[in-house]
Amino acid sequence: MILITGATGKVGREATRQLLELGSDVRALSRTPGQTGLPGGVEVVAGSPADPTSLDAAFAGVSAALIVLSGDVAGEAANVAAAARKAGLGRIVLLSSASVLHPVPHGIADEHRAAEEAVLGSGAAWTFLRPGPFHANTSWWTRTIRENGSVRCWIGNNPGAPVDEYDIASSAVSALTQDGHESRSYLLTGPQTLTSREQARILGDVLGRELEFSVAPAEEVVEVFSGITGDRAAAVTNVAALRSPRVPWAEPTTAVRDLTGREPRPYRRWAVENAALFASAAPESRNSRRGVLNEQR
Repeated sequence: MILITGATGKVGREATRQLLELGSDVRALSRTPGQTGLPGGVEVVAGSPADPTSLDAAFAGVSAALIVLSGDVAGEAANVAAAARKAGLGRIVLLSSASVLHPVPHGIADEHRAAEEAVLGSGAAWTFLRPGPFHANTSWWTRTIRENGSVRCWIGNNPGAPVDEYDIASSAVSALTQDGHESRSYLLTGPQTLTSREQARILGDVLGRELEFSVAPAEEVVEVFSGITGDRAAAVTNVAALRSPRVPWAEPTTAVRDLTGREPRPYRRWAVENAALFASAAPESRNSRRGVLNEQR
């Protein structure tokens, strides 16, 4: 049995689907078990990494777990590690963040470093997946593209190699089901180095529209983040890190290929598959402003 926390998010849901295709038994931990929309073959149990009392039942009979955290990342990781240690769990794959490798100190990095430290103390064999920004992060542009054909970018215009959620999920499945990935950390990127402007240009080409591009002033973004978290000091450091030209995901890595045996998906493929998000009046993507702060969820 493989446990997945965050199974209704982009990475967790896709990992669940791929595990079922492989014939694995999958258990999903959910705060709202009756509303997951997961396939019928998934055992859904009520709970959350934020609720330590729910974790004993979640980890019972589980041999491996994909841990996807949100909110209080460090606190949730400590809860998971304690439950895994108590259950004698064999393997943990943690969806961490490339921010832990960032040279600029900031809260996102601190939270994920603490999460990794907690997992190291769990007694389970571990693998850390460290993605940079997701392709789906550009769904933050949905509203302005639909309304006036413009992109208002919050993270600046420095080059990086964003990664597709499908590839993150596939990497997680490999780490969960194959040997040789224990005690290893993987910096997950896509196959191309792109600026935000270049992503907007690709998206515009797919949509058949010329999109106006601008970068929001850093102070504006700090105000937005501060309004979400209530922590202005953390917002300042997080914005500085996101806009730094020295990001760990600046160049493509071989990690996705090393884990899955194939090349990662390019951004254009994501844009084609998700063009309807920008062409209709559909509700804004699950990648909300909170997702900006996590760089990935």
